[in-house]
Amino acid sequence: MLPISRVVLFKHGVGYFQRTGKVQGEQVVELAFKTEQMNDVLKSLTALDFDGGSFAALSYDSEEPIERRLAELNMDIPPKGAISDFMDRLKGARVAVPRGSQQLVGVVVGIEDVQRGGKEGVHTEPHLAVLDDEGCLLRIPLLEVEELHLLDESVQRDLRTLLDIRFSSLRKDRKRLSIQALGEGARRVSLSYVIEAPVWKTSYRIVLPGAGDEDKPLLQGWALVDNTTEDDWQGVSLSLVAGLPISFIHDLYKPRYRQRPVIRVEQEAAVAPPVIEAGIPGAVMGAAGPAAAGMMDMAPAAPKAMSPARAKRMAPPPPPAPMARAARESVQVHTHTQEVGDLFAYEIGQAVDVARGRSALVPILQSAVDCERVVLYNPEIRDKNPMTAFRIHNDTGLVLEGGPVTVFEAETYVGEAMLDTLRKEEERITPYSVELGVTVERKSRAQREDFTRVSKRGQTIYKHYRELSISEYRLHSRLDRSLSAYLDHRFTYPLREDTPEPIEVTEHFWRFKLTLPPGETTHFEVREVHKERESIHIPSIALVDIERMVESALIGEEQKAALEAVAERAARIVELQEKLEKKTREAEKIEDGQQRIRENLMALGSTSEEGKLRQRYVAKLAAEEERLEALRSECQALEAQIEAEREALDASVDELEID
Repeated sequence: MLPISRVVLFKHGVGYFQRTGKVQGEQVVELAFKTEQMNDVLKSLTALDFDGGSFAALSYDSEEPIERRLAELNMDIPPKGAISDFMDRLKGARVAVPRGSQQLVGVVVGIEDVQRGGKEGVHTEPHLAVLDDEGCLLRIPLLEVEELHLLDESVQRDLRTLLDIRFSSLRKDRKRLSIQALGEGARRVSLSYVIEAPVWKTSYRIVLPGAGDEDKPLLQGWALVDNTTEDDWQGVSLSLVAGLPISFIHDLYKPRYRQRPVIRVEQEAAVAPPVIEAGIPGAVMGAAGPAAAGMMDMAPAAPKAMSPARAKRMAPPPPPAPMARAARESVQVHTHTQEVGDLFAYEIGQAVDVARGRSALVPILQSAVDCERVVLYNPEIRDKNPMTAFRIHNDTGLVLEGGPVTVFEAETYVGEAMLDTLRKEEERITPYSVELGVTVERKSRAQREDFTRVSKRGQTIYKHYRELSISEYRLHSRLDRSLSAYLDHRFTYPLREDTPEPIEVTEHFWRFKLTLPPGETTHFEVREVHKERESIHIPSIALVDIERMVESALIGEEQKAALEAVAERAARIVELQEKLEKKTREAEKIEDGQQRIRENLMALGSTSEEGKLRQRYVAKLAAEEERLEALRSECQALEAQIEAEREALDASVDELEID
């Protein structure tokens, strides 16, 4: 089996494995995988020969149940009495049995038990019954049969298949895969594939300098990898890739069957076989195979010389060095990152050894880093105290994959944090403990400011004002040193002009930077502006609204006069509408009286008294009809006057300019 030479682990749960080694002539290369890995292997397996050879078809254990495969053979080996029972099942098979200097060739008839008597009593001996080519039926004691040659190739093939199936069933979770390498002499070949693998993880240690220590903070990064394969990783080239490439499982391993339609055979006259035209040579161009020149050289790395740190440890021990300096000397890291699209990879420069079933911590980073100890106050994390944090600027030249961070200050453990993925030159604030030496008081209040301006849109005047949302923070420091502090304020509205500019804006917060002097209280206010407005319908404007806008210096004398003219015209329209409504009600009252008179006239008879009453009703109807005609005429005149006033009012409102 070719050894594993390269491993690439991904963050989404798969690994790329490359096996590299030598083959000689036409050699079969065999691999073994778990059943659940076969779909990924069949989807991704790639075979390369770097020295001019090639590969034939690949074969692998079928997914069909063993019982079904055995049933197709119609042959099996019993658990006991393998030779006698198995040969009894070979009835009809041609065999050759050596008999002294001659050879018996014939057909197996079966196994017969023969009873023989002796001094010790009667015992049974199995005999092989064979019908030779001359038609003679012979019986040979089975114990005397040391060799038996199967002359039928189909029987030989079925027996080999049977034994192969039985062997593969010893480990049901293992499937063998074989590929034939074709060529001459010794050649370097490579097989690579992708299978499911544990997600690799990262963890960091950061050493912050103590008081008076001028060294830069030290950042160490480690990758946690798990070898769950069946092979030891010895001197492998390891790459760790982060990102989210698309990966999926597709069932290529299980045989697929599709139900076919049944076509009835039609009895027709015989037809001569058709002649198919031959293809034109050169019409289809062959595709070139992969070039071996582009592949990486997988030669093992040369042995490393003794490091200065190791030579130093062999000398008499010096006085204890600061933790950051000792950490630098204790771990040697040779790692670089490579970005490909949305992915980036840690290429481990040193060969890695991980035994199967074991895990390992692999150093991927050790670098002085631009990092500052700060405090961060976010009321949604902790209301009374800020968090001690480090603000890190990734000037390491590598992409930092997210993971837990253990924080040391000088030589003391001070807390833990979670670092998000940090690309080159990005900055991040990461809390790791609670700063109990600083307490925070927070108050909020609202304040409305006076109207600032007016505007006009259509027939509406808008009076604009601002609502202030004021958040006051009081940070009390009881420490004996100055602190850089960051304050997160969840934003709702824009900041007012007199609020300091935030140092950065996150998805939900303004972030401000403050300096906390030792033993003092720092006051800080965040003022946000919420703009509001009130509306006035211009045709319905009241004189008191005009006076208030003048007093607030929102409009000038010219605009005041124009608005007063609008208000007077609107008042005249209201007066005309009241007159129109009064005359309309009077006309409706007359019409109701006329209806009652008409009903009374219809009820009168032909007597003289009823005749006199009829004359009075007719005279009253005539008088009221004259009054009704006059009212209708007056209403029409009022309606025309109101319409003219409204048109004039709309024109004056449109001509009005207010801003």
